[in-house]
Amino acid sequence: MRKLESVHFHQFRGLRDLHLEHLGQVNLLVGTNNSGKTSVLEGLSIYCYPLDLREWLKIARQREQENRFNQTSTLDSIRWLFPKFNFCEGKPDEPEIGTLLITGDGLFSIKRLQAKYEVIEGLWISERKRRRNIAQDKQVEDENSEVEDENPELRKGINLHIEIQEDSTQLSFSIENSNFSQDFQLWEDDFIGKLPSSSRLSLETSIVTPTSHRSETNQFRLLSRASFSNFKTDVINLLRQVDSGIVDIEILLSPDSISSRFNTYIQHEKFGLAPLSTFGDGVRRLLHIALKLASVKGGILLIDELEVTIHTEALQDSFKWLVRWCKELDVQLFATTHSLEAVDSLLYVTESELDLVLYRLEPKESHTRVVRHDWNRLKLLREELGQEIRW
Repeated sequence: MRKLESVHFHQFRGLRDLHLEHLGQVNLLVGTNNSGKTSVLEGLSIYCYPLDLREWLKIARQREQENRFNQTSTLDSIRWLFPKFNFCEGKPDEPEIGTLLITGDGLFSIKRLQAKYEVIEGLWISERKRRRNIAQDKQVEDENSEVEDENPELRKGINLHIEIQEDSTQLSFSIENSNFSQDFQLWEDDFIGKLPSSSRLSLETSIVTPTSHRSETNQFRLLSRASFSNFKTDVINLLRQVDSGIVDIEILLSPDSISSRFNTYIQHEKFGLAPLSTFGDGVRRLLHIALKLASVKGGILLIDELEVTIHTEALQDSFKWLVRWCKELDVQLFATTHSLEAVDSLLYVTESELDLVLYRLEPKESHTRVVRHDWNRLKLLREELGQEIRW
């Protein structure tokens, strides 16, 4: 049995009644633009970390990660995770309420995640005003000093109510009630660092976006983890699928650097030691995927636009490596793609319907229709009939 055998997005973002059944080792999502492929990956990430509000926020803001200006507010970003078609608007004086629901089956103990948010209001005194008031209280020498109005201000927030249902038969201890709920209050002016996080009831999961390989955030930690896990040699072998001259990869402080910042360097047969940033997106993205894969052993890897930056000639070798290590590390892969070459390459490097399943998403008015092709059917459609299967 896999970590996830099936997952049902009853309500999440723009997804309605989307059911992915009989999942495989590699699960490929195809469809037209705005069919919900990326939303599936985002929903899976939250489903696997239901009580980690940092994960909720990361996923909510993920699509804006390269937009440093005009970003949606923190609370609005979280609200947009909830489908707009089921808002309980009610009367003008009633609070806004939204709900989402995801259920699943498999080895992961969480079987149901339901969340509801309600817009709330509260009175507060801003930190800046509070400090000014304290400073004014200390001005005892000036009896005529005007004290600033201490009336609190009105601010908005959301109350996020999360309900989880576990499969008690999979727990290692006896439990009478497998249902769990928790409430979080989030306010528009709270510092992001105050958001609670929890590793309880979670499944190791990580997401690779089309641009996340360009960020150095956590790169050093991921590379160090791969080294300690004896995975570094295999990471280098993957990079050699793109550039055969790559020999090694290290974290170094250049003696010629005018700063004290460490950087990732690649030892190259032709160029010697060169910063990773000097190499193309193909090398950087494959490195990022490899490091993420190593970090979710026994869990789930989510890749948005699998083929991005990888040259067509390198797809088969890269995917062969990826499928092999997903099996070795017991990682279930979910990926989106727009590329027919990517579909054919994955079909070529897999061997059975347990290895690869393709799902085509087709948004309808009342639900998201799914057309499922297992490995055998996909092989027939592509290699014998040459049919288009993406839309």
